[in-house]
Amino acid sequence: MRSLAATLGLVFLALVSWDQSLGASAWMSASATQVFVDHQWWRLWTTLFVHGDFRHLLSNAFMFYIVGVFLIGYFGTWVFPVLAIFSGGLVNLLVLRKMPALTQLIGMSGVVFWMGGFWLTLYLLIDRRRSVSQRLLRAGGAALGLYMPAEAFDPGVSYFSHLWGFVIGIAFALIYFAFNRQRFLSAEVSEEISD
Repeated sequence: MRSLAATLGLVFLALVSWDQSLGASAWMSASATQVFVDHQWWRLWTTLFVHGDFRHLLSNAFMFYIVGVFLIGYFGTWVFPVLAIFSGGLVNLLVLRKMPALTQLIGMSGVVFWMGGFWLTLYLLIDRRRSVSQRLLRAGGAALGLYMPAEAFDPGVSYFSHLWGFVIGIAFALIYFAFNRQRFLSAEVSEEISD
């Protein structure tokens, strides 16, 4: 239910960004100039909710909801949506530094890829019932199935947002695991089977 609420919030704010009567285009999207020159730091987060069209919104909202269900169910609301949205601003900060000054960066893709990197890394570290190679194969297959682009290269897509989101998700998962290692290990159940 909480993942649905977060996704509905994403959709609502995307609709707000499309509504010209509220002037959202003046304060929601982000460019390098707006953030680094004009010091409008809030745009690192508000631009997460701006989407180019319904297809863009639908693709982000679908993954946001699905992976959000798992993250909330296993790790709670501090990981998703709180840490995920915070990390989205960090991803945007890194991506905007290398973008042309006036190019607008919009969308939730960096967060969605952060969520995937975070979830898959913790899966690799926590699920010790399978061998490392089995876990790598499963995580790699899931990553390819969920995050491999379905169409050819699109110059309108920020692939650096995808990359940075995934990498930062992995880094945050490693930190999260380090702080919670004992809790995870204490929850393991082992049984010995003898003939």
